[in-house]
Amino acid sequence: MHNFPFDTVDLDANEVQTLEDTYTALKAKFSITLANDGDANLNKFELFNNNGAKIGGTLYINHSDTDCYLNFVKSSFSYSYGGRGGKGGQSFVYDKCQVWAFVALKRDFGRVLIRKETFTDKVLEIVHPIELKFKDDKVFSQYFYVVANDSEKAKAAMTPDFRDLLANLMYKDFVIEIIGDTLVIRNNQPINPEETVYMAELASKIASLQ
Repeated sequence: MHNFPFDTVDLDANEVQTLEDTYTALKAKFSITLANDGDANLNKFELFNNNGAKIGGTLYINHSDTDCYLNFVKSSFSYSYGGRGGKGGQSFVYDKCQVWAFVALKRDFGRVLIRKETFTDKVLEIVHPIELKFKDDKVFSQYFYVVANDSEKAKAAMTPDFRDLLANLMYKDFVIEIIGDTLVIRNNQPINPEETVYMAELASKIASLQ
């Protein structure tokens, strides 16, 4: 593809093709522009620091009254085989891409983590209750695990409209981290066009909502 805006070094042919298909799908749905500074806020997010990842490209999603962009994040993985007890075998390293969406918010949320609640979360909550609950929104509280460093600030910022948007993530493998007025949505699955367009749409709606 001419002027392909992503780092494709060490990606296999299938991964590159998926990136091309994703880029085409985004251009069909949004007005997008390229950027070179999409990593300006990444290092402060635990999701990024714990992932050993690097930026492979950034696209700004241009919608009226929104400020959001997509980072195409390359992560390195390794596997080995052969040899007894892990010795004498061969090791291989390969790169895969994920897409993370960033949104500039108009309110300060403090520091917040939002993800699907697991059975382990429910058990630990009985012993050590730290989860932020919304008594007026039992469905949201049932499906999502929310922790915040300032519960009052987070509750004020996580309005019913905001929570309604996130309700669409019940069946998605997404994780949201918010620091102050910057929100990141991480997709834990490998990149694909449909999920990326969905993430861009969600980011645009969140940005417009605030």
